[in-house]
Amino acid sequence: MTQIPNSDIDLYSDHTLQNTQAVYRQLRSIGPVVYLRENALYAITHFDAVRAALRADDVLLNGEGVAANEIINGAPKDTTLTSDGEAHTRRRNILRRPLVPNSLKALKDEVEQTADALVKELLARESFCGVADFASALPISIVANLVGLSDQGRERMLDWAAATFNALGPLNPRCEEALPVALQAVEFVNQLTPDMVKEDGWAYRVLMSAEEGELTQVEACMMVMDYVAPSLDTTILATAHMLWRLGTTPGAYDTLRANPDLIESTVGETVRIASPIRCFTRYVQADYELAGCTIPAGSRAAVLYASGNWDEQHYDGADQFRLDRNPRDQIGWGHGVHTCAGMHLARLEMESLLRAMICHVQEIEVGQPEYLMNNVLQGFTALPASFN
Repeated sequence: MTQIPNSDIDLYSDHTLQNTQAVYRQLRSIGPVVYLRENALYAITHFDAVRAALRADDVLLNGEGVAANEIINGAPKDTTLTSDGEAHTRRRNILRRPLVPNSLKALKDEVEQTADALVKELLARESFCGVADFASALPISIVANLVGLSDQGRERMLDWAAATFNALGPLNPRCEEALPVALQAVEFVNQLTPDMVKEDGWAYRVLMSAEEGELTQVEACMMVMDYVAPSLDTTILATAHMLWRLGTTPGAYDTLRANPDLIESTVGETVRIASPIRCFTRYVQADYELAGCTIPAGSRAAVLYASGNWDEQHYDGADQFRLDRNPRDQIGWGHGVHTCAGMHLARLEMESLLRAMICHVQEIEVGQPEYLMNNVLQGFTALPASFN
């Protein structure tokens, strides 16, 4: 067995969050598995190693938490993300009922019409924000309505989602600031009952699963968070990145307009190169052999989705945005049993926006983005943009 190399890189430092591509490239050059002394984590960095780790859900467990701090990892594990085995299968089957492609067919027309109206509205403006006005519009108008929370819940969904991801880092200032907000979200969902949410919304269906005995009451309430966080931030960040790439990659948007068949590939390539979720951690239940190394039992591994997606040994020109790449194996939506349940909805939203843009927009102009500082998420908080 190869001895695992180590590094003093801090995955969650300001420097890393501001230079993630460069830092992850450095980690990949060290090895497929690197022990990070600063974080007490085994970072899994290469594409093949990340994919293998995500399939090893019987050894690398989510049920002991996916954070880099023991406060969050020590909290009750009642969400789909923080579960394994039978509990995960049962929760996921209920969670994904409205999210499978057949269920989303009824939404397709509404999403496409909303996207078309949005693009035409933004085209009439002199300028707009690519995050708040463009990327956030469909998730907030469509997803918030589908989840079916009260006005208070709808207004706080974005804050709660960002805080939930920040709380998954180590106990640094970002995490400490986010913990009270994340706790507010938990307190809000824990008091939900079916009569407090929109009838036949996603939250209603999950809460009714408790009434019907498929879930415990606590499971059902906490699973509402499984809809709130992943359905908003990750899609918004990827969509804003898509707009930025199309506006800054020479010839890309012209190529897309001339070849609408590249829409699916464009979305996949965007999710690969944007990788809105940098990493989650997993608990190593037993000694785990990976890429010629043994990660010891009782430790914690950081599975670097973004590093795998940027692995130059797997993707030729991995740092380049190529519309014709169509990376069907990209891991921006995860892999294995914990693959993002909402990926089909996210794809529908992003593809609908592209179709509307092709119909109405001849040219995209974008300015300098403002970058998000979040322990787990990456992307933009603002992006000046205009359509012509």
